[in-house]
Amino acid sequence: MKKYGVTLKKSLGQNFLSNETFAEKIVQLSEIEKTDTVLEIGAGAGTLTVALAQTGATIFAIEIDERMRPILQERLLTYENVHLIFSDFLALDTSFLPDGYKCVSNIPYYITAPILKKLLFTNFKSLTIMMQKEVGERLLEKPGSSNRGFLTVVLQTVANVQKVLTVPKSAFVPNPDVDSVVLKMTRKEQLPFSDNYELESYWNLVSNAFSQKRKTIYNNLKTFIDDKQKIEEILLKAGVQPNERPEGLTEEQFVALWREWKRI
Repeated sequence: MKKYGVTLKKSLGQNFLSNETFAEKIVQLSEIEKTDTVLEIGAGAGTLTVALAQTGATIFAIEIDERMRPILQERLLTYENVHLIFSDFLALDTSFLPDGYKCVSNIPYYITAPILKKLLFTNFKSLTIMMQKEVGERLLEKPGSSNRGFLTVVLQTVANVQKVLTVPKSAFVPNPDVDSVVLKMTRKEQLPFSDNYELESYWNLVSNAFSQKRKTIYNNLKTFIDDKQKIEEILLKAGVQPNERPEGLTEEQFVALWREWKRI
C-alpha cells in the first residue's frame, strides 16, 4: 500500500487482514477444494485472496475500491484462477455464481446485515465470514437470550452456524477497536422455503415480530395484522403462547407462525 500510495478510508470500513497465518487458517476452516467456486467480498489488499488462490479453486474476488487494483493485480499475477471484480457487492448481479458455491470473506463491519441478507438469498453451500466479535456472538444466540434478534432467527433457520475462530485486532491494518470472530454457516439440506419469494415473506414476518422486542409476540403481530381474531388463530395453530416474547421463540416456532400467516 505504501508502494502505491494508498491510504485507507474509514467511510469504506477498511480494516485489512494483514496476518498471513490467520488468512491461511480461515481458508483451512473453509474446507475449500480445487473444484469449488469461491466468492470473496472485500478483497482489500489481497492477504486472504492470496491464501484462497493457493487452493486452486475458482475465486471471484469483489472489491469496491478501485485504488486496490494495482496492488491486487501485482499480488495475484501468477494466479489464473482468480477473477477480480471491482464493484459494490450490494449492487452486484451474482447470477454468475453456481449453486453450491462457498463464500469466504472479511466483510466491512458496518454493512454486515445487508451483506448477509443478500447471501442468504443465494444458493450457497457455506459462508465462512469474519465479522466484529459482538455481531458474530449475537448471531450465535439461542432462544431466550435478550441479544437474539431477527437476523439471528432467519440465519439459523437457513443455516447451521458455528464460531470457528477468534482473530485479534492486532491481525489487521489498521487495528480495529475490537477483536473479530469467524463464523461458518453451512446451508441446511431441508429448508421450509420453496423459493426466494417465500424466504422474503419469512424475513418480513420475523423482522416485524421483532419490531419491538420488549413487547409480546401477540402485540408485535398486531402491528401488521389488523384482525385480532386471526392473530389468536395463528398463534393457536402454531402452538405459540400469546405472551411469549420474540427472542424466546425457536426457529421452528417462527416457521410454524409463518406457515399459518401465509394461510390468512
